[in-house]
Amino acid sequence: MMKTIAALLLMLTLLYLPAASAQDAGHVVLPKPSLLRCSSSDCSQLWPADVDEKAIFPKQVIVDTDHGCIYGMTALYDKSVPFDLVKSALDDRYQQWRVEEMDKPALHAYIWRVPQKLVIEISVDDKAAEKRGWAEAGTKRVIFIAFGGRNACKSSSK
Repeated sequence: MMKTIAALLLMLTLLYLPAASAQDAGHVVLPKPSLLRCSSSDCSQLWPADVDEKAIFPKQVIVDTDHGCIYGMTALYDKSVPFDLVKSALDDRYQQWRVEEMDKPALHAYIWRVPQKLVIEISVDDKAAEKRGWAEAGTKRVIFIAFGGRNACKSSSK
């Protein structure tokens, strides 16, 4: 029951967050990767505590769970948010783990692999994604997945 309430609170919180726009000059806010493998009431704190008023939040966050344990998150940033701004936020935190041999700059696709923890991918949705109803073309998609995916929750002690 507590997990259901925490999920509902998370969804309601997301409804009240401002959508990002190109005119915002703030920094991009990323979901907390510490939520991966989380299965307690601590999972409801999606954002870092020190977010300034010009921060650019995702317009949508999709959370993948298994029996109440979060094993993946997808943050969608509005098409008006510059790709380089989102990539810069990831590089600021995860640069040392970027898998440069997998970079595809022409496709705006990059991967970070944080040892023993998670994989992060950034890409830009195209017209095909828009036709499928996934997101508007130009939307920046950042995916966080715990190593092991759904199975990561089985070994979690949180």
